[in-house]
Amino acid sequence: VELENKFNNHTCGLCGDYNGIPIYNEFINGDASYNSITYGNLQKISNPTAKCEDPDETQALPSCNEHRDECQRLLTSPAFADCRLRLNLEMYIQACMQDKCACKGKEDSFCLCSTISEYSRQCSHAGGRPGEWRTQNFC
Repeated sequence: VELENKFNNHTCGLCGDYNGIPIYNEFINGDASYNSITYGNLQKISNPTAKCEDPDETQALPSCNEHRDECQRLLTSPAFADCRLRLNLEMYIQACMQDKCACKGKEDSFCLCSTISEYSRQCSHAGGRPGEWRTQNFC
């Protein structure tokens, strides 16, 4: 969620309070600080026919290393030349690899589009100027 500054101090709930003071954060309760999964688990509501289970944080994600080269190639393409020094590339490579694993290696680009779109968007927010990376056959 992105908001203009006019909404400072006018939000609450999962979006936070948007007051710019990290100590007043929905992810902090008294002295306890929650990670996003623990905080998310506090928001679940089970209905009479379904029970929401907590995700297993101890289960390791699959490595998906077989997709690393493809993801690195995509995220270091000339379209993203202005982004490399502005963002943590490794974080997006890992997300791209997880996307490919989740789609069981399908050759279509749909699985990768959201991660690459977010990389492009965050690059712009960081002052970069990503080039045109979408094509007729990709995303």
